[in-house]
Amino acid sequence: MRLCKNATGLLVGPSDRRLPRAGIYISQLRGEAYHQEACRAGNFHPGEPVRLIREPDNTHDPKAVAVYDATEPHLAAYVNEQKARTLTKLLDAGTSIEAISIRGTRANIACDQVAILDALPAALQHLLSARPPGAATPVFPA
Repeated sequence: MRLCKNATGLLVGPSDRRLPRAGIYISQLRGEAYHQEACRAGNFHPGEPVRLIREPDNTHDPKAVAVYDATEPHLAAYVNEQKARTLTKLLDAGTSIEAISIRGTRANIACDQVAILDALPAALQHLLSARPPGAATPVFPA
């Protein structure tokens, strides 16, 4: 998925400061190497929904946010520390956050890196909605 400005068509980078104000967060996950079996078993193909699970009892990081596939038994990895702090505040406040994979693999394929886009439900719905004729649409590689 590529995000771009409507007025110019220029790409918006994943660290653009305007994204969080729009309720959009992009995260490269950390720790896939520790969860290779589950990551391989889960479906983290771009465009697939993923689940964010808070782990306040995590001994390594009480602000940990784990990322599972949509069926939830398969842990891919964890949201990086910086984004986890932001997501923790939102999730702990009861804010609804939805997420999709934007980098990963289908089940039973080696999964080296997963990236996710998490957003307020209305923001994610807008990002995935149909575009006006002639406008670019989100494309997920096969």
